[in-house]
Amino acid sequence: MEWGTGAKVWLWIVLVVNALSCISVALLVVISPLLAIITLALEVVLIVGVILLLFKKQKVGFYVLCVSSVLSAVFSVILGTGIVRAVISAVAFPLITYLIIKSRWNELA
Repeated sequence: MEWGTGAKVWLWIVLVVNALSCISVALLVVISPLLAIITLALEVVLIVGVILLLFKKQKVGFYVLCVSSVLSAVFSVILGTGIVRAVISAVAFPLITYLIIKSRWNELA
């Protein structure tokens, strides 16, 4: 099974953006160690989900993305980022990913 161009581009964008986010979060360790560690852990889990989906073509990667998105949203609300923004990110990211990969869903392991 091969991903279509749209799915490849989307998953690569997600992978690169979250890898860059990990770098920026790592810089926060000095300012707020606990916040940085939790955020970094959530980013790493999300990256693992993308890798499982993009390279291993496993459904579990999508589920990892969903769980990571929900946990990030909860963490954002706790930090006071804003409920609307957190809910939109928790719903939009998995929804866009699903809509892009749904034609290949039954082919995933």
